[in-house]
Amino acid sequence: MRRRPEYQPQTAADTLRLITNGTDPWLALGQFLDDWRRTEPAQRSRLVGEPPPDVPAQHRRWAALLAAAVDWLCAQQGLPFPSWTARAEYRLEEPWFLYPGWRLRAWQLAEAPVAFRTRNIFGGDRILARA
Repeated sequence: MRRRPEYQPQTAADTLRLITNGTDPWLALGQFLDDWRRTEPAQRSRLVGEPPPDVPAQHRRWAALLAAAVDWLCAQQGLPFPSWTARAEYRLEEPWFLYPGWRLRAWQLAEAPVAFRTRNIFGGDRILARA
């Protein structure tokens, strides 16, 4: 009988590779968040230690969002931030509002966590909430 390989949680680097290879970015990010939450807290730094690959220009938003998410998750757990999240390409030149419509902009500006605001990403206080 063939043994099934042990499941390996999706890392941040895996997440960005999935996105650049055509996986829906929200799906890839959601899978990473699910694996982060299922991984023992003492093991979570393994999920963010490997620097992601270089990112084509069309995926820079998602790379910035992932870097912000990693910093925010690490801050929540009291883990050190991986050095790769400080790279300049993970800061957007133009603001990215995750929810359309000018009426939601004030809320997004005021409530986005610092890890996201510093990268010019705005989406309120529940950016990483999952249903």
